[in-house]
Formats: sequence, structure tokens, C-alpha cells
Amino acid sequence: MPVETSIWKISQSVEKVPFIPLALESKLQAALEQNLEILDSGLMLIGRQVRTENNKFIDLLAVDDEGHLHVIELKKGVTPRDVVAQALDYAAWVRKLGLEDIQGIYASLQPGKKFTDDFTATFDAPLPDTVNENHQITIVASDIDPGTERIVQYLVEYGVPINVVSFKHFQVAGEEFLVRSWLIDPDDVTTEAPATKAKKEPWNGQDFYVTFKEQEWRNWDDAVKYGFISAGKGRKYSRMLQRLQPGHRVAAYIPQVGYVGVGTVTASAVPIKDFKFVIDGTDQEAQTLTFKATDALHDFDDPDLSEWLVGVEWQQTLPREQALFGQGLFSNPYIACKLTDPHTLQELAKRFPQAFQEGSLTGDTASS
Repeated sequence: MPVETSIWKISQSVEKVPFIPLALESKLQAALEQNLEILDSGLMLIGRQVRTENNKFIDLLAVDDEGHLHVIELKKGVTPRDVVAQALDYAAWVRKLGLEDIQGIYASLQPGKKFTDDFTATFDAPLPDTVNENHQITIVASDIDPGTERIVQYLVEYGVPINVVSFKHFQVAGEEFLVRSWLIDPDDVTTEAPATKAKKEPWNGQDFYVTFKEQEWRNWDDAVKYGFISAGKGRKYSRMLQRLQPGHRVAAYIPQVGYVGVGTVTASAVPIKDFKFVIDGTDQEAQTLTFKATDALHDFDDPDLSEWLVGVEWQQTLPREQALFGQGLFSNPYIACKLTDPHTLQELAKRFPQAFQEGSLTGDTASS
């Protein structure tokens, strides 16, 4: 059951901010279309009102940085049971789409644009060799009725990649806010859902690969000294860090160097301006510190361009010259992605034994 969300305003007195139902389903749809980070930081919109082979229309169709498709269906008010059946019908069509189909849909809904070009521009990485290996169904609602909740939980238990996310709409001093609640932790859904087109190692719910590309504004020695992982110079880079949550385990990889550290996430991604560095038990701000990276504070007041940091407690790190590197180890251009390759996990466990405990490679899930 999703957690009930309330907002309280604290001033002269403590007042509960009333929930205001969204006037129109289209308003929420427009917000999602404008910024899919509302659902997931790693999504690119393919199109709105995508026509299926049965002449029905998917509200929103998106793709993530792994090439998996996302069917996003919106429903105003309490979610009726039939919207689940409708979403499953759409997914049955989506699962059959190949790359040429997806490119055709994208071209028809985004005139003058190319799917592969925009994918690369959005994720700063080439399109995966295999597209649409898996798909995800997300039902968006302002509330969830008990019947839908039971059905979705049942489907997830049997490996169907479906979830429900509800949004509460609040208005304070003329400003509007959306507060999101998932019915089921998204990691639990994607972990349990089997691949639809190819067998692939399941994610253990814990391990992430993170690219740490050293530049004049980013240095591995700083990351070790102050306990963080980072990305910046544009939101298309830094937003990928938002999938890293406290309890996740990260393996840091320097391109052309190798794996240099494994640690546990302690704090979610924030701009460097808002990151709290803990020095001898005392919180300090970035401006008070000395960094080996000469331009670590670049674009300091601009959250779109500045460096974003994720807090990490490093269990074990290595100097660059001792990095774990070699043929057969997983690596790619993505800033942050789930690490599922068994060979890489096994090699990491050998080289970073302090970070891996017995049972950590068997699918145990960290809290998130």
C-alpha cells in the first residue's frame, strides 16, 4: 500500500496544506511530457498518443538509457480496474516493436528528428545493440483504488513489469507542487520482471556501475578524500546520478583506467553548492575546501551546469595504477547504470573484498 502523503506549513502555527485534485488529466500529462524526470531521471519521450495496431492510443511512450520501452498510461481520479487491462493490451503490442518500428513511430511524432541521434544526445551514449529487450508499464493516477492495488501487486509477483504511481497536487502561496508516491518500489518491479526477448542476468537490486571521467573539474583523489561520486557540465549527465539512492553499492570506473573504488551510497545527488562535506565530524561547504581538481567549483550557482555529487562511503579504493582493468569487464559510456554482469561482479569481489560480503552476489537487495 502506498504511503499517504501530506504537507504541513510551519509558520506562526502549523497548518496542513490541503490536497487539490488536478483539474484536468491533460495538466498532469503536459507536466510529464515536459519533464519525464517526474517519473524517472533516465527517460526520453518517444511520443504522445501513440497509435497501436488496434487503433488505440498510448498516452505516452518512452525509452530509457538501456533501450527498454516504457508504456505510460494516465487516468484521472481513482484508477479503475479496466485501465490495468488497457495498459496490458498496449504492452502486448509494444513488446513486439523492433528498432525500425520505434524509429518510424518517433519520426512520425517528432517530425524532422531521428531516434538514434536524439537517443545519443539525450543519454550521451550510443543506442544499445539490442533495443526493447524489456518493457515497463506505468499507470499514473491521482489516487489508487484497492482493486487496482491488489491486481497490480499480484501481477508483479508473477513477473509482469507493471507499477502505479500517484500524484498529489498541492498549492501554496500561488505555487503548485506535485508529490509522487509509487505503489511498489520501482527497483522491485524491474528486478523481478523477466526479459521478454532475450535472457539477461537479473539485477540484484544493489549494484551500480558509475563512470568517473576525470577532467580539470573532477578528480578521483577528491572523490576518495571527501566521499563522493560526481557528474556535471549539463543535466543530461548529472541527472543520471539521481538513480543512486542511499544503500546502493557503486563501483567507480575511470575510462581507460579501470575500476578504482567500491562504496555505499550515503546521500542522494545534489548540486555541489548544496552538498554537505563532513570533515572531522563537522559539516562544511564546498567553498571552504581545497580540491585537487582545479575547476571543481565550475558554474557553482547554476544547478544545470554545476557538478552534482552523490555521497559515498568508500569501503575500498585503489590508486589509478592498480585499477581493475581488462578484457571481459563491463564498461560503457553511461554515467550510472545497473551492474548485472556476473563476471565483472565476481572480479570486483576479488579485487575489492572489503566492499563485498558473503551473499552479496546472490541477488540480496539493499535498502533504497
